[in-house]
Amino acid sequence: MRENPWCGGAVLWLGTWMLLWAACGGDDATDAADDVGAEVGAEAGGDADAPDADGRPDDARDDAARDGDAGPCIDIDGDGSCLGDDCDDEDGAIHPGAAEVCHNGLDDDCDGVADEDCLGGGRVFFVDRDSIGGPCADSNPGTETQPWCTVAKANATLVAGDTVYLRAGTYAGETIQPENSGASDAERIAYAAYGDEVVTFTGSVYCVRLQGRSYVTIRGLRFIDCERNLYVQGSHHVHVGYCSFENPGGPTTWAGSRIYEGSTDNRIHDCVFARYGSESGSEGAWDDNACVLDIGNDNVVDESDRNLVVRNTFAYGGHHILGVYSNRNVVRGNTFHNEEWYECHRTVTGGRCGNRNVILNTSFPDRNVRNVIDRNRIAFSGLPADNDSSTGLSVRTRDNIIRRNAFYHNDASGLGLSADGGNHNDASGNHIYANVFLHNGYPVGDDWSPLQCGLMLARWVDDAGHNPMVGVAIKNNVFHDNQTYAIYYYYVNEAEQFVGGNWEEGGDPGFVAAEGVPDPSDFGFYDFHLRAGSPCIDAGEFLTRTTNAGTGATLLAVEDSGYFSDGEGLVAGDLIQLEGQDRAVRVAAVDHAARTLTLAEPLTWTAGTGVALPYAGARPDPGMYESF
Repeated sequence: MRENPWCGGAVLWLGTWMLLWAACGGDDATDAADDVGAEVGAEAGGDADAPDADGRPDDARDDAARDGDAGPCIDIDGDGSCLGDDCDDEDGAIHPGAAEVCHNGLDDDCDGVADEDCLGGGRVFFVDRDSIGGPCADSNPGTETQPWCTVAKANATLVAGDTVYLRAGTYAGETIQPENSGASDAERIAYAAYGDEVVTFTGSVYCVRLQGRSYVTIRGLRFIDCERNLYVQGSHHVHVGYCSFENPGGPTTWAGSRIYEGSTDNRIHDCVFARYGSESGSEGAWDDNACVLDIGNDNVVDESDRNLVVRNTFAYGGHHILGVYSNRNVVRGNTFHNEEWYECHRTVTGGRCGNRNVILNTSFPDRNVRNVIDRNRIAFSGLPADNDSSTGLSVRTRDNIIRRNAFYHNDASGLGLSADGGNHNDASGNHIYANVFLHNGYPVGDDWSPLQCGLMLARWVDDAGHNPMVGVAIKNNVFHDNQTYAIYYYYVNEAEQFVGGNWEEGGDPGFVAAEGVPDPSDFGFYDFHLRAGSPCIDAGEFLTRTTNAGTGATLLAVEDSGYFSDGEGLVAGDLIQLEGQDRAVRVAAVDHAARTLTLAEPLTWTAGTGVALPYAGARPDPGMYESF
């Protein structure tokens, strides 16, 4: 934790953005800022040519937290912490020194750990198969010195409010499957590793199986080569954090982990999910098998809605890594890579295959909508077993928000929107903005030029069996070093989309660091902040415009509300800023049918005023990060 989380010194006010003339410190300030895609900006003073402690010249995004030199920093959410120190400066409840809110899956106090000291809240028991604390027996009372031997005993015993700590060891053939549910966030049932001890589950048909359960927490456990890792079925308010799920032995079914059959309001955070995939078939009929995690079901209506997937590390799926087949989920701040890794018939890649990273798919176009894909790094999709290329993110559903992601080094396009007549997909109405597309579209198995792009919109056949794709908003993205095209429209009419404010292969966009080829797992290699003098600064567009006027009002009518989210009760609603104003306010609710935003605080505006996420200068910047 930072010794001094506050930016001490003279306080200046610019509108309601607080600038603190600061000497802010903290050895993890840079990491915290990078985690959520926010860095300090607007440094005053200093020699523009002299390098700071970070080895770079003074520029608009340097601050004391990075350099040790003094300068103002901006507090967008008004919580008293500047951008470089605040691990989420778009949420006023999250900042250094804040109280940790239990069971939200978020790092409220910016100490690098979410939901610490937040488990059941009542009785405490111990399972200790190796008798570290004392001889174990399931007839024991389950104390630290008289522990139980098996997880099965815990499953049968725990009731709302209970926590069981698992001592170090390998729990072969055991399953976390409580017979009861928790009652509320204050009375959860919790399974957790004891301290920093390594607790491993392996060899089970199910390692975690929750059927019709609620308010269950699983924390700090390791799962290796379970046939099925995490299966959450018809359950709600399940929280899984700081766990790892890996299958080096290969898959035994389609999904390594599933959240399905109406499972809602679950939170998966700070976990590792990896290695679930294989090839099957024979010459001329090869197939790619399995995925790492699926939410919902793309073959039946499955309202597994409002789940939060945040700050996880994902790698190596067969058909894909993450599949989202339901509504209003938030996928935020995760990393994905799926380069060639499993054995297959491909000689061009040394007998290895990979595939896409993420897929949003449905057989019901109106039943898989309004998902938010935000602040992820989606990279290195690989050559699949059954096709000639793969995208980083494949979207075949409507009305999603895809923003502030980095798509790079994907085999085909970084992001592909498509309509497949067999599944009756419809990718209309998606809002794709403020992303970075770098070095996508270099497929190793196909030289077809439409694949050589950053973003592809495709109806694979121009007939009535393939839904038209209309109303896609593509704004304020940066496309750089994609092989042939920034955006490619395949049987899709560009004039029926909303496109503007993008940097489309116009030369160097002025990133801080975007040269070279990283190891696929090195997500800190590139820095997509804009350096001083970048041609992208102030080169974007406002996302939409107001259609009403207001004086001290909170109901904002807009041309298009699809750019914005109220957080779905999972995270804070968006902060927005109006054209010509310097105040960022929270979106409390979105009514897409009425095209209105309800604001948490009143503003004054005229009809036709531009609306954006928080920005500095005259207009927003294209790309992931605004230059404050």
